[in-house]
Amino acid sequence: MPEEFAAAYRAAYERALAAQTDAPQHREDPEPEVEGVDGEVGDEAVEEPLPERRGPLIVGTHRTEDDEYAPTWFERVRDSSWFVPLLLALLAMLLILGAYALGRSFAGQVQGDTETAGPSVVIKPGGADGGKQRVTNQKPGKGAWDGKVERLGDVRAKVGCTSKPSVDSGGNEVTYDAGNLTDEADDTTWRCEGTAVGERIKLTLGEELPIGEVGLIPGYAKTDDVSKEDRFAENNRVTRVRWTIGDIGVVQRMSGAADDRSLQLIRVPRTTTDKVELEILAVKKGPRNTTAISEIQLGRAG
Repeated sequence: MPEEFAAAYRAAYERALAAQTDAPQHREDPEPEVEGVDGEVGDEAVEEPLPERRGPLIVGTHRTEDDEYAPTWFERVRDSSWFVPLLLALLAMLLILGAYALGRSFAGQVQGDTETAGPSVVIKPGGADGGKQRVTNQKPGKGAWDGKVERLGDVRAKVGCTSKPSVDSGGNEVTYDAGNLTDEADDTTWRCEGTAVGERIKLTLGEELPIGEVGLIPGYAKTDDVSKEDRFAENNRVTRVRWTIGDIGVVQRMSGAADDRSLQLIRVPRTTTDKVELEILAVKKGPRNTTAISEIQLGRAG
């Protein structure tokens, strides 16, 4: 390297080194003056502690000094120990009520409130009461047929339980076949041993027909001609049944009173079908543990 270049480089290096050693190595900021408790400025001051929090941190809400930390009613309810159990209980109640209402709507369930009418000719001459039978028209449920009805004949009944024939007080044979259910006579009956709860009676119409009314005599509506024994009070009496008519179900209730032999009729939603099923759900027991139904009646709508 030429001597003049080396001399210039060396001079520049020495100037740079001198500039670094002459400047202060660290910059120190002066101590800020602090105002003391008595208002005067001094080198040291006593720092007051921050006030202790008395409530939850609330952001974005203006509060006065008196209620700055007071929780709202919703916060008190939400933070309580019984909030979650109560909420779950309310939800469960809503689900139960909703399911019940939906089931009632689809099942077409009809209650058994009654309105009594006068006697009507519904049985053959020669039966009890000289061919007349007392009728009870039960209060219909929502959606029931309210037009004219006509008693439907030629209905065939099929059962799975039948009592063996017996003999009455006059020595006459008495049978309890399913055909007695639809023979339009109240002093004949179908009978089954025991309570017959769960027993199903299947009714065949022969063709599809609009059904608007159903009913039954819920016991053995006969008084023995010789002994004068009341067969209706003696046997079990049906108090609740379920009718299945096409795709709807109707629950019918009876009082089970020992002195009510009436034909219990109830209007149902108009349904076209060729089959109807009756299921026994409950009975009121009599002295003799046999269950009887004297008659079943179906009404054609319109």
